[in-house]
Amino acid sequence: MAGIGNIMTRTRHLGSRVVTESCRFRDIYFATTVSRAIRAKEDALTLLFKPNVSKRAAKGDIAGLLRALHYKRDQRVRADAARALGVAVAHCAVPALSEALSDEYDYVRVAAVEALGQIADQDAATPLIGALEDECEGVRKVAAIALGKVGDRQAAPFLIEALSDDEWMVRRAAAEALGALMDTRSVPSLIDALRDPVYDVRKTAAKSLGGLRNERAIEPLKKLLSDNMPPVRTVAALTLKRLCGLRAKQGPIVQYGSTVRQR
Repeated sequence: MAGIGNIMTRTRHLGSRVVTESCRFRDIYFATTVSRAIRAKEDALTLLFKPNVSKRAAKGDIAGLLRALHYKRDQRVRADAARALGVAVAHCAVPALSEALSDEYDYVRVAAVEALGQIADQDAATPLIGALEDECEGVRKVAAIALGKVGDRQAAPFLIEALSDDEWMVRRAAAEALGALMDTRSVPSLIDALRDPVYDVRKTAAKSLGGLRNERAIEPLKKLLSDNMPPVRTVAALTLKRLCGLRAKQGPIVQYGSTVRQR
């Protein structure tokens, strides 16, 4: 890459001299033509030496993918590199992917968050929690999903807060992630989410409550049996069957922290 940098530097230097001389003789048309030619040559050289993410991924070239993740001239290269690092489950890429969460392009940030979710390294929890505050709802959504995959319960309070996000897709993702974390601190908030105006959020909250196996959810879930959306009623019925079956088999269920035991 040093070679291409030198070539482009020399091209710009020579071009600037030609443009300067042209302007001295007031040949603006010629100066403009030269400037355009220089830009076209730079673009061609950049394209020629642009990292080939597909080839590097096929070779398992993690170092090459990390370099591509920092390729400043093309955001698509950075996004593709992030995805490839996620597919490769490259734990060594977590710091670089975390840094990519501040990329100016939202789809690069989305790709980086998704990659961190695929890698599911505990070190990714803190940067992913930060991504829940991203200005882009797509980033916030995939950050919630990724935190569910990472499985670090320190994220629970932040995911509970995300249940109040303005965007329903973020709320649904947060409800799903809280079900994956199996943290009983989320039970009251998930019960509240059963009244969400968007049926997909209500359905996801009901499903997550089934996994948490908490008796407090039984009465609110019964009310959901009269929901105006059939998918919500179906999930509520299945969840109630699971909870009531568990209670009949084990006796009343009592929650102690994040554990379940029989009275």
